[in-house]
Amino acid sequence: MKKVMSTFWVALASSLTIMAADSPKYGQLKGRILDNEKNPLPGAVVIIDSNKLSAVTDLDGFFSFANLSSGNHNLKVTYIGFLPVSKTIVVSEKSTVDDIVMSDTSRELNEVVVTGVFSGQQRAINAQKNNVNITNVVSADQIGKFPDSNIGDALKRISGINVQYDQGEARFGQVRGTPAEFSSVTINGSRLPSAEGDIRNVQLDLIPSDMIQTIEVSKTLMPDQDGDAIGGSINLVTKNSPHRFTVGAVAGTGYNWISRKAQMNFGLTLGNRFFNDRFGVMLAASYNNAPAGSYNTEFIWEKDDDGKIYVNDYQIRQYYVTRERQSYSLSLDWKFNDFNKVWFKGIFNNRNDWENRYRTTLKDITPEGKADVRVQTKGGSGDERNARLERQRTMDFTLGGENRLGILGMDWKLGYARATEKRPNERYIDYHLKSQRFSFDLSNPREPFATPDEGYTMTLNDDFSLKELTQQQEDIVEQDFKAALDFKARLSERSKIKFGCKFVNKTKDKEIDYYEYTPLDKKAFNADALAHTTDQSTDRFMPSSKYQAGTFVDKKFLGSLNLDDSNLFKREQIAEELAGNFHARENVASGYVRIDSRLSDHLNFMGGLRVENTSLRYIGRNYDDESNSVSKTEPETSNYINFLPSLLLKWDINKDFMLRAGYNQSISRPKYSALVPGMNIKRGDNEIRIGNPGLRATTSHNIDLNAEYYWKSIGLVSAGIFYKRIEGFIVDEVAYNKEYQGTVWTKFTQPKNGGNANLFGVEMAWQRDFSFITPAMKCLGLYATYTYTHSRITDFNFEGRENEKGLSLPGSPEHTANLSLYFDKCGFSARASFNYASAFIDEMGASSFYDRYYDAVKYLDLNVSYTFGRKTKITVYADCNNLLNQPLRYYQGSKDYTMQQEYYGVKLNGGVKVTF
Repeated sequence: MKKVMSTFWVALASSLTIMAADSPKYGQLKGRILDNEKNPLPGAVVIIDSNKLSAVTDLDGFFSFANLSSGNHNLKVTYIGFLPVSKTIVVSEKSTVDDIVMSDTSRELNEVVVTGVFSGQQRAINAQKNNVNITNVVSADQIGKFPDSNIGDALKRISGINVQYDQGEARFGQVRGTPAEFSSVTINGSRLPSAEGDIRNVQLDLIPSDMIQTIEVSKTLMPDQDGDAIGGSINLVTKNSPHRFTVGAVAGTGYNWISRKAQMNFGLTLGNRFFNDRFGVMLAASYNNAPAGSYNTEFIWEKDDDGKIYVNDYQIRQYYVTRERQSYSLSLDWKFNDFNKVWFKGIFNNRNDWENRYRTTLKDITPEGKADVRVQTKGGSGDERNARLERQRTMDFTLGGENRLGILGMDWKLGYARATEKRPNERYIDYHLKSQRFSFDLSNPREPFATPDEGYTMTLNDDFSLKELTQQQEDIVEQDFKAALDFKARLSERSKIKFGCKFVNKTKDKEIDYYEYTPLDKKAFNADALAHTTDQSTDRFMPSSKYQAGTFVDKKFLGSLNLDDSNLFKREQIAEELAGNFHARENVASGYVRIDSRLSDHLNFMGGLRVENTSLRYIGRNYDDESNSVSKTEPETSNYINFLPSLLLKWDINKDFMLRAGYNQSISRPKYSALVPGMNIKRGDNEIRIGNPGLRATTSHNIDLNAEYYWKSIGLVSAGIFYKRIEGFIVDEVAYNKEYQGTVWTKFTQPKNGGNANLFGVEMAWQRDFSFITPAMKCLGLYATYTYTHSRITDFNFEGRENEKGLSLPGSPEHTANLSLYFDKCGFSARASFNYASAFIDEMGASSFYDRYYDAVKYLDLNVSYTFGRKTKITVYADCNNLLNQPLRYYQGSKDYTMQQEYYGVKLNGGVKVTF
């Protein structure tokens, strides 16, 4: 393979050398497109000599042509919502056009214009319109018009995207009916590492929405994009260096229905250019502190020998979480001249979650209603506010350059990215009482309810004994070193070529240290612990007021324990809890070639090939039950190559109506824990997960057809169909009460390539104000999206379920929809937003009875704002999230059998934004 690639690049370089030798000398042209307020206009179309040559402006409004013959040329610029601009330019060997200022059509009508949702839509729609591939582009202005605190919540507004939640905030994004692991999240084009130990998914709730300038969702991939994105690629563009002095600030507060405590929000943006506009700087910072929490019930259902369904595990949980989020970004650039510059972009995100959980469990319930009661407090040491601290961080730093070498353009990047998760001194104290008897009311399986029989209890008292007192340390680190080199040149007046290579070195380490502590004086310890309890009963418990979390050992008592004192506690390392530790190394070397050609004035073609070589090395842990020890496994290595072709056509039927069609191949690499040669044990639940180093990457053939129409009044309507042939998707094969290495495990899980799947989808979007009805309704508008996906598994490879038919791909909701009605006039803006996603299968069990489903969700949000001022704009805003108090709900097998139901309450926010 190396020889083939070497021959390819030599031949390509020779062709370019010959092309350069035979070509006449050309002049170089570069310019910038701005609006009346000197803001850049990304996505503007620049045409030379009546479609002979064309270009699209970048995020900073710049365009360039590398090889124009010297002399006079006609230049025309078009942009939705602005009057076209035409002018004659004179090109010499090195030539630069001054800034071209475009006038908003509303100014020609002497309308009063307030910068708001419409200006943000203009930039996003123009960028989306002129992309060759199928994309959705969302600007910072649009993001700011929704009440979304993090990028995950902002993504759910985009057509074809569903999100999954954690503690009331969107955490993972699903694109076009595919699981979250089938999509990639990148920062400025480079994939972000994951802060969680076992997966590749990026935690979207780590990144505040006000730190991002643009969200670009690519639903069809091009050869110069990483190929590991079957669903799509979500690119987050950080704030660029400005073209003029910029200052912005935000301060706000909020309130949560569960914590009933105030929230704080602060943000600052500062940027300018220096040294005759050669040096640009943009600084941004964001801080959010949100006390919140959740009310939760969880159940596991079983069948007895007669087929009668009963609850086998019954839990009531109460969470208190304070989420602190900090984010900082820096953008620098230095322009040596109009065609050569160097730049730096960096972003750092930190999220601290201080969590206390109070859990009452009825465990190992028999069909007759007999069960053990366990009462557990989750917390941390006094150094962590007596709470479990989960500190997740991501950072990405990239140094890059844009250079012109004669007819050849060259871009280069060197990057470092890191994601970490630390949990210091995570503590649990667990009391239990055996052989209690309960009566279960299962008349409503959505809310099964247990009542202690006479003489029995589930409330902590002196009859309970200490089950466990544990403390663990967790340290997860994922690091990426990245280097990329891209070249581009014009082959002819209507064709250009781009080619390049990229190398990523990735390492991931998961290290957990776990200890159990036994009090030397158990009687004295129990008396002390039971004298320090807290009653968590509340009439506000949202799943139902009939559930009560109960009485628990107080978090302050747990946090105050000096577990290092050998005079008080005996410490024992629990070996099987360390079995999930691993070290992984992954190298991905890739090369690509891409050719763009204007086959006619209205037909654009893009074709190319990407080749990715993946090299893996994993070391896991094996647990020996006889010796109660853990040892490292022998290294497992593998190497595979993927050839990923792409073909795209864009037909501009006229300047407002266009069709796009495309075919490409993409992959999804297995998550880390799935590949690790070893095991992961949950001792308290008697569950084991075994790795599978032989897993293959999932591959997909993707076909797309999409039509878009853009109105002169800012807006669009689009409709498209897509098909994916997914091969070798990965599923966790689950077995219950299975023997492995001499132990019978309640739940045994191993990932495997589960088979293939066909996924078909329809996608529609509408975005427009109502001025087409009457000009007076220009201030009103509707944003609506709908996506339908239908998936079916074929060749299912799951022990015991090989012959089942009609199964859907896990992680694939059939329906997703967004509806937003907005009003914007004279500085006042209001928006009501509704979001819906249907239920989908989330995890497959040993039979359909054990399948876990993520239930349908309906979210309703409302936000209003008022903006006033000219040079200094002041915005007063108020947001209300989750008005329907939508719970996170899983169900087992049938919609009526609740597995988990977690409520987060309504959230209110308000504050002031100032922009200079």
